[in-house]
Amino acid sequence: MLRAIDEVDGSGVYARELCDALIALDTANDYVVFYMHPHQVGRYAHQPHVRERLVRSRSKLMWDQVLIPLAARRESLDVLFHYKLTIPLLAPCPTVVQQRGVEQWLFPEFYDRLNRTYMTRSIPLYCRRATRVLTNSDSLANELSDVAGVPRTRLQTIYAAAGAGFRPVTDARELARVRAKYRLPPHAFLLAVAKGYARIGERGQRLYPRKNIAGTLDAYARVRAAVRDCPPLVLMGAGLAERLQGDRLDADLAASVVVPGLIAHEDMPAVYSMARALVFPSLYESFGIPIVEAMACGCPVITSNRGACREVAADAALLVDPTDTSAIAAATIRVVGDEPTARALRQRGLMRAGHFSWTKSAQQLRDVLHEVARG
Repeated sequence: MLRAIDEVDGSGVYARELCDALIALDTANDYVVFYMHPHQVGRYAHQPHVRERLVRSRSKLMWDQVLIPLAARRESLDVLFHYKLTIPLLAPCPTVVQQRGVEQWLFPEFYDRLNRTYMTRSIPLYCRRATRVLTNSDSLANELSDVAGVPRTRLQTIYAAAGAGFRPVTDARELARVRAKYRLPPHAFLLAVAKGYARIGERGQRLYPRKNIAGTLDAYARVRAAVRDCPPLVLMGAGLAERLQGDRLDADLAASVVVPGLIAHEDMPAVYSMARALVFPSLYESFGIPIVEAMACGCPVITSNRGACREVAADAALLVDPTDTSAIAAATIRVVGDEPTARALRQRGLMRAGHFSWTKSAQQLRDVLHEVARG
């Protein structure tokens, strides 16, 4: 079920990379790919063992719960997989669902009552109906077991990874091209990756709160006050330029903050390679793909000491309390001013990124689908 395969956030990256790797790896089985929109058709047209099917609908609920079960029956599927939250409750075959996070339980203040109620009630239902529930970190698996009551024996972790193109970029022409395309600073900069989504139901909050951009900006103000010739900060994310209002940045700070908007995924290796460090003190992640992508490109990482961020980064990043702006600032100052620390983080990050592989994850998914189909 790939109705959202073209999303630009982490879940879209996860779907594209994992399914591309799975279909390239497993040519012994036939795959049926269901799309919701005409422009999505053709991604796997060159693969003889893949049948692409367009199932039109204006409603996600109708697509998930009515049209896809009917289509699955027509195709005589042995198993049905959806990589994001939902699964047909009356599917004609066993199902596997991938869960993405439990923010509605852990941060209820970030969501309106309707959204919070729907998610906290529907996710346990989908997990009960699915034959197997996948997560992208052990931290998320433990959280689902704790807050949603999903038996740990039915949960399996399949990690995300950095794509094949994520490696240190040293070509001066490529770096110059990307720098000019997005009007990035001429010298090394600090990088923050975020969403520009509004807090649901509250117009006063312009920034997606879970990514902790407010805390990142506060910490950066401390860094600028303490470090002479402080590198500028690049805030990257879809919709961020529109959501970042003037009251978030005083005139002095705004002069050192660059907001290029969404950067194409294929250009991100060059951006990571130019950055002095990735500052990623997220309040919550189910995996945190920017962490491993930055590491794969030799970019030092500062991230949260909580949950999946700690699990993914291990000892290859500086871990900080995301609610402590002084700790975020201190870690940033350390990376900016201490080259041996930065060099050690680059080396450990490259090694850590090598632990994650889309091919390995695709093999795990293939094995899960086989097991569920046989069962």
